[in-house]
Parts: sequence; structure tokens; C-alpha cells
Amino acid sequence: MSEKHVTGGKLWDEILKAIVDAMPEQLFPLFKEIYGKDYPKGTSITLLATESSTYQESPDTPPGSRLSDITLLVNGTDYYHLECQMHNDQDIVIRMIAYDLHFAMQYTTSADEKQGGFVMHFPRSTVIYPEKNGKLPDCLRCRIVFPDGSEHIYQIPTVRIQSYSLQEIHEKHLDLFLPYVLLRLRPRMNPRRKSQLTKKELTDFTAQVILILEDEWKQGYLTEREFDDYINLFRRAADRVLKKHADFRKEVDLMTKPLIELPSVLQKRLRTENDALIADLAEKNKQLADKDAELADKDVELANRNTLLADKDAELANKNAELARMKELLAQYHIPAAT
Repeated sequence: MSEKHVTGGKLWDEILKAIVDAMPEQLFPLFKEIYGKDYPKGTSITLLATESSTYQESPDTPPGSRLSDITLLVNGTDYYHLECQMHNDQDIVIRMIAYDLHFAMQYTTSADEKQGGFVMHFPRSTVIYPEKNGKLPDCLRCRIVFPDGSEHIYQIPTVRIQSYSLQEIHEKHLDLFLPYVLLRLRPRMNPRRKSQLTKKELTDFTAQVILILEDEWKQGYLTEREFDDYINLFRRAADRVLKKHADFRKEVDLMTKPLIELPSVLQKRLRTENDALIADLAEKNKQLADKDAELADKDVELANRNTLLADKDAELANKNAELARMKELLAQYHIPAAT
């Protein structure tokens, strides 16, 4: 997983984007949880980009554009739009409507053969809240009133990650929630709180997360690479949540980062690196061979041109010799040469 996926000021947004970018099938359990849609492994996933104007949101600033967090097409038929939101921003529903309308205009608008005109389909949208907040709504709603008086309720579900226990996350295979679960411990690190988080509690909690990921790997819900990615993301989340608690952060780092590289692991890593080196050398040799072939072709082309020029020179020499012989013959019979 690339470093750029999880750095910067919006770590929690970037974690979700990194998961979707590196292992998009991890969204399938979430879609089943929210919409009851069950997709088998191997179902096609296409990540989409949707850009919209920021003018309406900030009319006093120069117009710009922004991308909605995550938009994708699953199975060639189902469109989804996901947003990651840290705080209870009441205006998010208005932005979601704007995103979904722009998305529908860009991807799902078509001629309405039954009733004439056009028809557009909004994507299945949801807002994901990583941090606990008692004011987070179960869903976002907006009543839209059209000029003819007809109304439509725009309503989308929300996902509150911290409302799921670790057991529920495990049972429902919602592994993409795991990099965020440390956020539920943050209130207990407040120095004014009576019940402070202990190192043992943190150790036990981290151990549970690791055991869940190991079991998901063993059961085939994660690949070895995805397991490593989740551990890496969990460690990065710990760096942020525990940034003011060096001893806690060290504890999580020790638990998630192997201290000893076993011979079998070392052998596997060296074999992988050796295979990559061999593949790289083979590619470079192929490029050199292609260059050599190209130069050989150019040498052949140059040789052909030289042969052609030599033939032309020989032909010209023959013509000059014939001309000289004719002049000599004309002079022998005292016939003046044509001028």
C-alpha cells in the first residue's frame, strides 16, 4: 500500500480511501449490512470519480471544485456513493444531495422510453461516521418540494462505526471498521476523566483486533496482503489517537510490528525480492535486445542504401564511359558533336 494513501491532515478519510483503493471487495460486507446486497467474491468493481463545484457552498470564495469521497459501480449495475464524516455536520445532507444529483447526471441519466424525456437514478449513498457522538442521526433526511407541490423525501442511511462491538464487526466481517476502533478509547485518555485507560486495557483491546484479523485471514475473508494492510492502517491510526501517549503508542507498535523475522519469513521475503530482481533484469535485457534489434534493422537499412548508391554510381560511370566512347567515335569520323 502506498504511503500517500494514509498521510496528510485527513487521516480518517484517507484510511477509508486506502482500503477501497487497495481492497475494494472489503466494501461488500458493508453493502450487505446497509442495503442487504450480497455480492460474491470476484464481482466486478469500478471506482468512479465525480467532481462538483464548490461555489454554492462558499459563494464568497473563488469558485473551485471538489471530489465526492468514494463513488463506484458494482456488478456493472449498482452505483454507490460513500462519504466519511467525523463530526455531526447538519449540512452534510445538502452536500450529499448535490453530489448525488451531479453523479446521476454524469453516470445514470438516460432517455425515458416509457414516459418520454429523461430519467436519472441516484446512487445508493451513505455517510460513515468513524467517531462516537450521541447526536449522530440514524439517517439523513431532506424534504424536497417541487414547484407543482409534489414532494420527495431524500433519505440515506448513516453508519456509526463505534456502535458496533468488536464481536459484531467480526461476525459481520466488517473488517474495514477495525482501523477506526481505537477512536472509542480516546475519551478515556482525557486527563480530567476519572476512569483512565490502562496499558493492560489497551493491550487486551489491541490483541482482540489482531485476533479478529488473524481469524479473518485463516477463514479466507482476507488475503495475507490484506491482513498486512489492515495491521499497517491500525498502527497508523494508533499513531494519531495515541500521539500524546508515547508509552501507549510504543505498546501498540510492539504488538503490531514483529520484532524477530523468522527464518521462514526471511526466506519468503528474500525469495520475493529475488523474483522481483530477476523480473526486473529480464525486462531490462528485453529492452536491450529490442534496442539491439532496432540498431540492427537500421544497419541493414543503411547497408541497403549504400548498395543502392553504389549501383547508381556504377550506372553513372557506365553512362559516362559510353558518352566518352561516342565522342571519340564522332571525332574519328569528323562528325561534330551535338551541343
